[in-house]
Amino acid sequence: MEEEWTSDANEAFTISLVTPSDSGLKKIDSFNPKFTYAVFENEQIFGYKGLKVNLTYNAIDMRPNLSVSCIKKFKAVGDAEAVDVLELMKEFLPGVAFQKKTDFELAVQQTPTDWTPPGELVNTIERDGETYEVWKGSLADPAVKQLVKRLQLLVLFYIEGGSYIGEDADGKDEPDYSLARWSVFLLYKKPSAANEQYVFQGYSTVYHFWLYQTPTPPASPGKASSLLEPKKNDSWELPSGDFPYTELPHRARISQFLILPPFQGKGAGAMLYNTIFDLQSKDESTKEITVEDPNEAFDLLRDLCDMKYLRKNFPEFANLAVNPDIAVADKGAVLHHSTQISKKDSSASTSTKGIVDVDALEQLRLKVKIAPRQFWRLVEMHLMSKLPLSVQPLPDDEEVERPVASKADKHAYMLWRILLKQRLYRRNASILGEFEVTERIIKLNDTLENVEWEYARILERLEAPKPGADAQPNGASTSHGKRKSDGEEEGPSSKKARVDDE
Repeated sequence: MEEEWTSDANEAFTISLVTPSDSGLKKIDSFNPKFTYAVFENEQIFGYKGLKVNLTYNAIDMRPNLSVSCIKKFKAVGDAEAVDVLELMKEFLPGVAFQKKTDFELAVQQTPTDWTPPGELVNTIERDGETYEVWKGSLADPAVKQLVKRLQLLVLFYIEGGSYIGEDADGKDEPDYSLARWSVFLLYKKPSAANEQYVFQGYSTVYHFWLYQTPTPPASPGKASSLLEPKKNDSWELPSGDFPYTELPHRARISQFLILPPFQGKGAGAMLYNTIFDLQSKDESTKEITVEDPNEAFDLLRDLCDMKYLRKNFPEFANLAVNPDIAVADKGAVLHHSTQISKKDSSASTSTKGIVDVDALEQLRLKVKIAPRQFWRLVEMHLMSKLPLSVQPLPDDEEVERPVASKADKHAYMLWRILLKQRLYRRNASILGEFEVTERIIKLNDTLENVEWEYARILERLEAPKPGADAQPNGASTSHGKRKSDGEEEGPSSKKARVDDE
């Protein structure tokens, strides 16, 4: 009997986007949630036959309206009763979502024709004959906060492990000084005709963490170098009076990243990510750009965008290649952190240079503000793309006629593998230390091969992009089944007892 009255929440729930038209409401698209476990236990809803839960959004200002209908409702028997869907959803949607459908339709029809997104316009993008805009605002702005409150249920539905922002443990709004640490980026399609209006595509939130930096002397006598000034005794204090928190040195952490399903596969994710990265990288107060627990889909989007950015804007990165002049001993070689190689019984390096120039690359990393682990993955990936075809790792399903590998080709590949192994070993040193030497080597080599395949897959996508390259960009938030975050930002992180590059 229980199965007869149980509905799959993902199938019962339908999300629709509408806009006003002369004849009423015009539906843009309808779609189902990807996850509903954060709302409904085991993604099941008990007590209905033919259950339909419809969440309709005004695609302009994302005003929601919820309605529930069914063919038959279960009559309570003892403790067994139907789930009160409307009452349950009050925990996740603002009160405006529960108004009568006629009131919602009237509100959509009355949306001002000159309506614009909240915040300030920070980027305009032309793509395939359409115009898109990115607007930026603070969560402390009431208009921005209202919009985010309307959208947050979608974070639970499309980002695995996603959570609400701007609220304390009791669900109450955080104070304004805390909300001001959040920047919100909104992606809209701009109207192209007089009878059209803005259509929401997706959004992302960025949190600003204060970053301690070693004190440096002022640029000139009597002139402060930053808002935080060390005293002569090296103690620290915040400046007096009010000041914008984001002007302090900080890390900018991309926390949530959501593109609605109807607009995926059209470059929307790249437009939004590139805008955020460009603005934060130009902000002198931002010292590093990180991402909170990205899932695999967002990782791919991020890798593609970051690699294109570095190759296009920095010749020193685009021209980077493995230094072939490094000699490697047959046995007993030691790789130093400078990527120089020496014999095990000697402290003298066989070359005055390393496999790559670590110091120069670190200066570039600081300049582009990419977190250390992400940057070095990009370096490894780019170096792999520069290896001769005879030895370059390729995706499993790619059949390419390779030339015969020369001794120099094999040497370049070996140096690249040594560089990659060094990072993987250091990242997993505590775990690897629990194994015997032979098993340690096997596990490290297995991980290296997995990383090779991952890099080859990304490079294939980079060199020959296909339609829908960012088809599933959602997921810059707490999630599962993904590579670990950069490890630089505050917040929870998952621990996995295995050797990997995640």
